Amino acid sequence: MPRVLAPVLVLTASALLLLGCSSPTAAPSASPAATPSTSASAEPEVEPQLVVTLDGLSFTDDGGTATAEYADSDALLALLEDATGELPEPEPVEGMEGYDVEMQAYVWDGLRVLTDTSGASPASIAVTAAEVDGIPVMTEEGLQVGSSRADLLDAGAWALVDEEDTATATELGLGRQEVPDTQSLTHPGSVGILYVLFLLETDAVTQIQSPANDFSDV
Repeated sequence: MPRVLAPVLVLTASALLLLGCSSPTAAPSASPAATPSTSASAEPEVEPQLVVTLDGLSFTDDGGTATAEYADSDALLALLEDATGELPEPEPVEGMEGYDVEMQAYVWDGLRVLTDTSGASPASIAVTAAEVDGIPVMTEEGLQVGSSRADLLDAGAWALVDEEDTATATELGLGRQEVPDTQSLTHPGSVGILYVLFLLETDAVTQIQSPANDFSDV
């Protein structure tokens, strides 16, 4: 609360004298000088949040914004450890038959990170709750687990294959980033793309995965 200085009224001695039969008069009081406020405006508090993009994650709090790409799984895990204060023990992931992969999963309540221990493939994430450790998780468009199909369509979401109707599809994509030297499996003859995948039940988002693609069969 700013400190207010009380104005001081200065009265001269002559102002108290009676002059003959004239009415007594008082000298005008001095006008108090304006006192500037010394209180600094408080900086607005930054609400922490995690933002999912096609390239990675960003975490914003009072300390600023930090980012980590899926291509650097160590940096991605470090960012999440800094945001949540914990790093879960990795869990082995059984690979699909016929594929030689070495995957591990790091599971928070509401989020999973899948990493390739060989470093050959980038990490990926699956978001299953609107918050992780009390921190809201959303896409760049502000979409979260629990967002409606209408929210997705307003943001420009599309069905994964042309034959599907966006009004009923249980999986929708958002964003398109072409990956050179790949071929789309859903649109033969086209370059493959990365996108953010949304899983829906009863017209509400239940899971967000990134990065998803249309050129990999695993």
